[in-house]
Amino acid sequence: MGVYRPSRCIEASVIDKLKADFVSDWTGVAVEKTFAEIYDLALPSVCVRVGTASHPFVEVGSNSTWRKPQLLIDVFATSDGQKLDLVDYVVEKIKNGFIYYNYTSAGAVISADGRIRVMSIDVTPLNFDEDRNTLDVHDRFRTLITCEISLGKVET
Repeated sequence: MGVYRPSRCIEASVIDKLKADFVSDWTGVAVEKTFAEIYDLALPSVCVRVGTASHPFVEVGSNSTWRKPQLLIDVFATSDGQKLDLVDYVVEKIKNGFIYYNYTSAGAVISADGRIRVMSIDVTPLNFDEDRNTLDVHDRFRTLITCEISLGKVET
């Protein structure tokens, strides 16, 4: 049984948190980790992924690093109003951070192992400079939430 590596654990932790939040507050919002899955789903939906990550060294001469990943959350909605509401909802839910879980590949063992801290949040509505009617329905009302996060741990 393999253990997920940190980037995969971040994605899974955020997805699990948002799925739990949406179940209690919204109806029919899917939360997934790949665009292929999102484009096969009905709207509204949310795509969570880890983007680029920097690994600055803790100190000169050390091989230990601080992982500083970028968390990308795409919100796909059916209207401008729904897009704004979903984006505000997601920002409200992520700004306080998440429990960081370690997962096994079989999904049988999940253990809390710290906290994902959100250091900054940027919200960017996506404008494809095309008539919305010519775009895929998923791209008509879409916004990207970009976060800098930290696990607050030194990796050796």
